[in-house]
Amino acid sequence: MRPRLLLVISTVAIAFVAGCGTSTAGPKASGGGSNGVQSKSAKQIVAAAVAATKRQSSFHFVETAAMTKSSVLIVGDVGSSTGEQHITVHDGGQSGHITVLLAKGTAYFTGDTFGLEGFTGLTKALATGLAGKWISVPSSNASFSTIAASLAVKTAAEQLVQLSGNLSRGKKSTQLGHPAIAVKAAEKTSSGSLSLTMYVDTKGAALPIRVQGTTQATGSAARSIDATFTNWGEAIHLSAPQGAEPISSVKSLAG
Repeated sequence: MRPRLLLVISTVAIAFVAGCGTSTAGPKASGGGSNGVQSKSAKQIVAAAVAATKRQSSFHFVETAAMTKSSVLIVGDVGSSTGEQHITVHDGGQSGHITVLLAKGTAYFTGDTFGLEGFTGLTKALATGLAGKWISVPSSNASFSTIAASLAVKTAAEQLVQLSGNLSRGKKSTQLGHPAIAVKAAEKTSSGSLSLTMYVDTKGAALPIRVQGTTQATGSAARSIDATFTNWGEAIHLSAPQGAEPISSVKSLAG
């Protein structure tokens, strides 16, 4: 049950989530005087953004990742211990949908046939039989950390905000109505490359506003990335789905 590369998109590693909210940042992302990040080094700005994100109780993010014939849209709400993502995948002429949920220490996911094939690596026959059903993944399962990492604030901050590679300061600009300083990240390894820019708020908390750029796996076309972070500190109300199928029984079917 191995996810396809198409669904392994952490914006900063070589992937990124329709929750509630609007396109304007929440009250914790605005207001206040200068936070001083514009005078810090690129590494210090990223560290400040990760730390500021971890101090928040929740946030909303939207990420699109697109290449020649495929794309992923992820819309998510991330809380301290609860979160939800709605994922739409387009690959050639096909499309699929997946919802991932974290509640009470257990991760859950559900989707249509094409979405489940891509997310779990199940055969089409098994994915068809499970389409529309909730599958539960307890914290003791090896897959839990991979599925739940971007659903809780502290781990999501590391996955979605932490930039890797060579970092350099960029220019000041206005992003989503907020004054921002840019940090550019560049990296090239045998497995691929990335060129990303993160914009960090220079007033109030040093929160990330946007990440844009490209990532490319070796031997594949470049993928464009655009992710926005908003609605800091808004309440998230989620409950665990009833009657979910344990992932252990799904693995038994998969063989």
